[in-house]
Amino acid sequence: MDRHPSQFTSLKEVYNEIPAQQDLVSYPFTNLVVNLGAETGAHNDPNDLLLCAVIPFGNWEGGELCLFQPGLVLELSPGDIAVFPSDKITHFNMPMEGLRGSIVLSTDACMLNWKENRNGWGSHIN
Repeated sequence: MDRHPSQFTSLKEVYNEIPAQQDLVSYPFTNLVVNLGAETGAHNDPNDLLLCAVIPFGNWEGGELCLFQPGLVLELSPGDIAVFPSDKITHFNMPMEGLRGSIVLSTDACMLNWKENRNGWGSHIN
């Protein structure tokens, strides 16, 4: 969070607008996805807001996370956290062997519409 303070502040502001919010384990993100054995092709996530966090787990070899535009190949270990703007950076995983999963934390960009006007219902809420 120290490396992206303004982005995390924005994500916290969106998170704080969730009605009847609980202390979600994904804080300050609104989404948590568990991937099992995923090897992805090159893609970006245009509906993600600002940043995503990837946390791998398991016992595997290979499966490096590649970030195309900055030219990075991340050899993540279980419990490492990679944070990057998944809407802007094309990313993919190299082939792997073994058991590998990942927890991906993100916030949908459409949550900004909820924050700003409650998806068009803001004027109806007291």
